[in-house]
Order: sequence, then C-alpha cells, then structure tokens
Amino acid sequence: MLSSKHQINKKMKILDINIKGFGKLVDKSMSFSNGINVIYGKNEAGKSTTHTFIKSMLFGMSKKKPRSKLDMQTKYEPWNNKDEYEGSLHFSYNGKTYTIYRTFTNKINSLEILDETENKKLSNPDLFLDKVLSNLTETSFDNTISIGQFKSATESVMISELKKYIANLNTSGDMSINTLSALTFLKQQKNDYENKMIKNATIAYNKQLGNIKNLERELSNDSYNNQLPKINDEKSKNIEKLKINNQIIDRLNHQIESNTTFLRQNGFENKYDIDTFKLETERIFMEYTMIKSAKKRALYIVKDSFILIFGLFVAIFNSIILLISYPQIAEMMKIPNMSESLSFITNIILKYNFSPAPFVGLFYCLSLILIIFGIVNLSDDFQSSKKSEEMEEALSEIFSHQIGTANVNSESMNNFKLHIKRMYDLIGSINNDKDSIEQIKEQNKELFDKQDEYLEEIKAEQRKQFEIDQRINTLNIQKANADKLKKDVEYNDEIQKEIDGITLAMDMLNELASKVKIMFGTYLNKKASEYITGLTHGAYNSLNVDDSLNININTEERIVPLEQVSGGAMDQIYLAIRLATAELIQGNNEVLPLVFDDCFAMYDNERLSYALKFLSENYNGQIIIFTCHTREAEVLKLSKLKFNYIEIN
Repeated sequence: MLSSKHQINKKMKILDINIKGFGKLVDKSMSFSNGINVIYGKNEAGKSTTHTFIKSMLFGMSKKKPRSKLDMQTKYEPWNNKDEYEGSLHFSYNGKTYTIYRTFTNKINSLEILDETENKKLSNPDLFLDKVLSNLTETSFDNTISIGQFKSATESVMISELKKYIANLNTSGDMSINTLSALTFLKQQKNDYENKMIKNATIAYNKQLGNIKNLERELSNDSYNNQLPKINDEKSKNIEKLKINNQIIDRLNHQIESNTTFLRQNGFENKYDIDTFKLETERIFMEYTMIKSAKKRALYIVKDSFILIFGLFVAIFNSIILLISYPQIAEMMKIPNMSESLSFITNIILKYNFSPAPFVGLFYCLSLILIIFGIVNLSDDFQSSKKSEEMEEALSEIFSHQIGTANVNSESMNNFKLHIKRMYDLIGSINNDKDSIEQIKEQNKELFDKQDEYLEEIKAEQRKQFEIDQRINTLNIQKANADKLKKDVEYNDEIQKEIDGITLAMDMLNELASKVKIMFGTYLNKKASEYITGLTHGAYNSLNVDDSLNININTEERIVPLEQVSGGAMDQIYLAIRLATAELIQGNNEVLPLVFDDCFAMYDNERLSYALKFLSENYNGQIIIFTCHTREAEVLKLSKLKFNYIEIN
C-alpha cells in the first residue's frame, strides 16, 4: 500500500451514493472522486448518518445490538416515510462498475448488486461483496479501514490504551482483541462449565436404558398383543348376524302369516283340507260332466219314456184283451161292451182260437215291470237334471271363490287345478319357512351362547390389558426418566463440547498468538515505522515495540519513550499503527477506501499538512474524510493537493 501508487491491483472506489431514506437524510446524492474526498458538515448535519449509510450498504445492518443501545435498524429509520428505508451505492472494482441496492425495512431486508458493465444482476451478491471487501467483517472494517479519533482524556490514559492496542495487535493482529484477557476469560469459562457438569449422568442413563430394553422385550411377546379389537369385532359380527337372523325370522313370519291368511281366505287350513276339497270338487265335476252330457241324457229320457209308454200300452192292451175275452168282467165293472168297437181284435182271437188267459198275468207283470222301470228311470233322469243344476251351482260357487270365474267348464277346471297346485305350493312354502325359522332359532341360540363367551373373553382380555397398561405406564415412567437422564447426558455432552472447544480455542489462541507475535510483531514495527516517518515528515524515523510492550519513538538524535511524547504524537502513532494494520488486512493486491471520521481533530495545522500530503502521495486508493472543521479543506488547498469537497447541509 505504501509506495505502491502505480502498482496494478484490485482497487475498490466508491463513485456515488444515493440515499432515498436513512435517518434524517432524504433523497440525498453524493459523488466521490479518486484520491481525497472531504465531507464537511456542522454537528448534527448528517456526517455520522452518511458514514453509517456507507458502512450499512457494504455490510448490511444487523438489528441485534447490546440491550443498552437502540438497535441500528430502528435508530436509522427514516423520520418521515419508513417505507422508503433504502438506497444505493455505485462503485468500481477490478475494471468494472457495480451498483449495490439495499432495503432496510423489517418486512423487506434485501440486497441486490447490478453489474453495470454487463448489465446483469449478480446471483450471489453476498459472496461477491466478501470478495470485494477482502472478507473483512464489519468489526474488522471498524478497526482497520474506518479510522476514528483516538479519544482518551489524559496522556496517561492514552499511553495505556495505545499499549493495549499494540499488545492486542502483537498477539492477534486486531487491536480490538486482547489475547491475555481472552485466555483468562476462556479459562474462567472452562471452570464454570466443568462445575456445571452433572455427575454420573451417563452411568444412570445406561442403566435406565437396560431396564427399558428388558421391559420392551417382555411387552413385545405375542401373548401381550391386544386381542380386544379382534374380540369386539367378532362380537359385533355376531350381534350383526343375530340382527340379520331376527330380520329373516320377522320376514318369514310375515310371509307365513300372509300365506296362511291367503289359504284361509280360500278356505284351507292345511294340506288335508286341500286334498279333501280337491277330491270332492273333482268328483262333483266328473259327475257333473257325465250328467251334463246332452246327447246321453236325451237318449236315456227317450228310452225310459218309451219303456214307460210301452209298459202302459202292454197294460192297456192286456186289459182290452182281458175285457174282450171275459165280457162278464166288463159287465161287473160296468164297462161298455168293447167287442163291437174292437171287433177286429175279437175276430183275430176267434180266427186263431187264441186264449189270452194264460198270458194275461204274464203281460200284466211285464207291463208293471216296464211301467215301474220307466217311472223310476224317468224320475232318476229328472233327479239327475236337478242334481246337475245343483252341481253346476256348487261348481260355479267354488270356481268363483277360488279362481274368480263362475263359468263351469273344462278350462275353469284346469284353472282350478292350477289354483290348487298354488295352494299346495303355499303349504310347502309355509312349512319350509317354519323349518327355516326353527333352524335360525337354533342358530340364534348358538349365537347367544357365543355372546356370553365373548363377554368372558373381553373380561379376561381387559384384565390382561390392565396389567399391560400398568407395565406400559412403568415403561413410560422409565422412558421419561431416561429422557431426563438423556438430557442430562446431552447437557454434559454439550458442556463437554464447550469445554473441548474452549480448550481447543485456548490452545489455538496460544499457538496463534505466538505465531502472530513473531510474524505480525516484526511486520508492525517495520510498517508502523514507515508510516510514522511519513506522517511526521521525518521527525520520527522509526517506531519500536519490545517484548515488554515498551513503545519507543526514534529520532535522529535519540530514542524517545512513549511516555515522553505529546498527545499529538500519540495520535500520529495511533494512525500509523492503524494504517499498518489496514495494509496487512487487505493484502498486497487489494485496496479499499480509507474512511477517516474526525480523525485529525487533535492535529495542529503542520501535523495535518504532513499527514494529508503523505496519504495523498502514498496511498493507492480512495480516501474519504468526514469532518466538522474546515481545516482539512484549507490545508489541502494551501498544499495544492487535489481533493473532492462535499458539504452536507
């Protein structure tokens, strides 16, 4: 950095900033140039706010701060419009230009970087910023690149503070880190953690795990499986089957009642009634059919009428013959003489000498037989006709009641037979339904008995599950104890990690402190000497810090202990050390802007002139000076040094 004005390196330069809203600043823009930039403003004008804005654009803004301070994010919210809490910073780096865009609101805390040269957004803006800023943290930035005033009240306090800074640098490379204090703190932390360890936690935990494993092995036995769901499921199925069976019985009873009612409506109670009724109806129909045969009945009437007439004729003729043959009988009966009227018959009897006496009795018997036979048969014929009507009436009534028609014929008889067949079917259906009901009732009895068995099984299983629950409760208690012991073990493990980490940190801190002291101590003496020579314009030609942290300033005539130099000289020594540290942090090829915040307040005009001229000629980067005095600008003008002047109103 020193004497590297024309060295090619990766230089970062802020080109301009645009503040949309940040604290009291609203719609503020500032442009920066190479070399020195002086930002002047009276107290409360906004210099510190601008300085914080630049740092926040580079590192972001952490909300969490010590409780005694207002968090930065809240502190710098815009006074008027909190939604416009944002801004941009335009810078150049390694031959390209970029713009950082940040929003600081709680709702939208975002970062975007636009590559202006290639007109594209960077996909990993955080990583790119780390590279540009040489991986500096915000704290490292505050302790190196950003240089403030050495603000100690008295010279003795200034000496003590400066020695502390140098001691920290000698062991850690960072003036804000006190290695000895860190080691003391770590040792105390280690002791505190060791005192927090819970004794015998691991032994108790392992023993508890053994108990849990044995109990879990016991509970995993098949005999401990919960059978209640299975039994309840079977019981439910059994109840459902009973319910279905009862529904079937109700349906069959209804069907039996319906069929029985239908049979009774048709006049039947059982199969015997149907058999009797069927045979009687068939007999009546058969007789009716025979009697009703028209041709046969007429023949019988003609035949029987002929027999009766013939019998009468024989009787009359026989009587005539008798009266003719025996006139005395006619006289006795006072019957007129018929010989004359029936002379032809008389002539026949006389001609053939026919004597009717032997045949009169025979013919009378024959005529009597014929007359009786004719009368009886005709009577039967007339009785049959009446019976036929009665049969037809009976059949008509039967058919009308059974099959719904009064017609008596073969078709009706066939329909009657079909109807009777249905009656038989109904009787069979009723009997089958009754048999089914009996079977279902037997099945229900078995199902009821099974319900009792299920209840006993459930009671036994509940007793077993109660025992299991007791064991599970014991297991849960043991697991809860194990969890507590595990937390104790984990707690001890975490404490041990902390102890191991602290031990490692102490070892590394001692090792690094030793290495830094060797490497950085030598470098610090060399670089700080170069800077003190330039800053004092040769008044001091070297700076030396010995192993006992005694600081000596060398002049051409003598060695001056730190305790004998003035407060202004101490400021110069402090600045020289900060510049040397900044150069180490950045490396040989990385150059970041130096930011001075009222750093030269204690300098007189001569010291200020030497310092500004030295920085202008030897620092190969951008310099930004925040000040509430006009001296810096006046000295730069008198020294004819180029600078960019910005005034904040």
